[in-house]
Amino acid sequence: RTSMSKKRIRKNIWKKKTYFSIVQSYSLAKSRSFLSGNEHPKPKGFSGQQKPKGFSGQQTNNQVLE
Repeated sequence: RTSMSKKRIRKNIWKKKTYFSIVQSYSLAKSRSFLSGNEHPKPKGFSGQQKPKGFSGQQTNNQVLE
């Protein structure tokens, strides 16, 4: 049998590993979204979606740069 203290230690190690992997993946996803240049990146498979009426594909962010 495994003692309660060993079980607790193993459980805490598992929790720490899980927590740090979540933090790392979140920070990676956050940095990738900023590097792509899109505020709202589109998920894959949505490229064939129809554009709303009045949308021109040549819009730029000149107002932000001024």
